[in-house]
Amino acid sequence: MARRSAGKDWGLYAGLLAHWAEIVGPDYARVSTPVKIAFPYQPNEAKRKNGVLTIRLPKGLAMEFSFKADLIRQRVNAWFGYEAFTRLVLDPAAIPLPPSRRAKPIAPEALQEIKEKASVIDNFELRDILEKLGAAILARE
Repeated sequence: MARRSAGKDWGLYAGLLAHWAEIVGPDYARVSTPVKIAFPYQPNEAKRKNGVLTIRLPKGLAMEFSFKADLIRQRVNAWFGYEAFTRLVLDPAAIPLPPSRRAKPIAPEALQEIKEKASVIDNFELRDILEKLGAAILARE
């Protein structure tokens, strides 16, 4: 399937896939993958340029990646050694985040301790919010 999506640019695409973690860094590589490259018709050019690179990533990270798209494009072009891609297209998909970014299960004793500490707060809404915050902090640790 990958060979079909890259067409005659299979060599460029294979190199991009093989070195994706090196190009964008391990954190970005863990949550994204290049899925398509496209270039305009250039019969007399030695190097393909003015291309479009499509990157698939989880929907929840699309905004973060949109702010870093230019940096990622520059890193990809630096790896190729010339201005191969002039545009990145983000393809947010309903794919789960890698396990390292998911919330970890929280021990019931820890949740009970949070509820006990928050029980002194009279405002029900504030108490509920603080309990949720405490649980979220424990899940990320």
